[in-house]
Amino acid sequence: MRPTARPPLDPGSIRAVAFDAYGTLFRFHDDEFRLAVTEILATQRLDHPDHEQVYRTFYDSHGKAGPWRDRPGDGTRPDRERMLSGPPPPWESQWEIWSRQWAITFAQHDLDGDAEAAANYLRDALAVADAYPDAHDTIERLAASGLRLGLLSDADDDFLMSTLSRTRLRFSVIQSSESLRAYKPHRAPFLALARHLGCETGEVLYVGDSPPRDVGGAGAAGMRTAWVRRSERQYPEQVARPDVEVTSLAAIADLFEAS
Repeated sequence: MRPTARPPLDPGSIRAVAFDAYGTLFRFHDDEFRLAVTEILATQRLDHPDHEQVYRTFYDSHGKAGPWRDRPGDGTRPDRERMLSGPPPPWESQWEIWSRQWAITFAQHDLDGDAEAAANYLRDALAVADAYPDAHDTIERLAASGLRLGLLSDADDDFLMSTLSRTRLRFSVIQSSESLRAYKPHRAPFLALARHLGCETGEVLYVGDSPPRDVGGAGAAGMRTAWVRRSERQYPEQVARPDVEVTSLAAIADLFEAS
C-alpha cells in the first residue's frame, strides 16, 4: 500500500533548499555507472558478454554490501523502518562499500577482478563529474530568491570536495555521509542538515534523484521533498510520493519564482 500523501507544498513555507549530489546536481546516474562498469571491465581485461548484467549485479549488491547489510531483513534488504529511524550502523566509507559490491559482483560472474581497483576507478570518476547544465543557474536563482542552500550526499569527502571544487557550486551548508558518520535514508543526516541550516525540518525542501534514499529519507525526517526523475525507472510503490516531481533542476527554481 502506498503511504498517504501529505498536504500540497506551499513554497512560501520553505526557507531552505538542499540537494543530493550525484545523479541530482552532478552528472553521474545510471548511464554513467553503466559506462564506468564497461570501462572497469576493459581496464582489468575482464571478458564478459553482458555488461548490463554485470551492472545490474553491482547495483543490486548494495543491500548485501551496504551499511545495513548485517541488520534484520529479508536476507537481501534490511527492514526499512530500521533504516529510517533505528540505531544507525557503524560508519564506513563509500569506498569500502564499493569494494564489497565489486567483490560480490566479480564472484557472481566468475571474474578474476580486483575489487579495490574497481572502487578506486569509481572514486576517481566521481571526483571529476560535471554538473548538469542547469545546476549553476538553478543555484543562483534560488539564492537570489533569498533561500538558504545546502548539500547532503552519501559520499566520501575526498571525491565530493573534488567535484565541488571543479564545478564551483556554492552552498551555505555542505554535509557528507563521512562528515556526519551516517548514511541516508536514516533520519539522522537530514536532522543534522536542518540544524546546520538553522531551520525546522518542515522548512526545508530536499531535492534528490533516489526515491528511497532521498525522498523517503527526507520525508520521514519531516522535510518536504522533490524528486528529480533522471531515468524511466519506475517509482517504488512502498516509498512515499514526493511533494514535487520534476525532470530538471530549473523546475525547482521555477517553483519559487512563481509563488
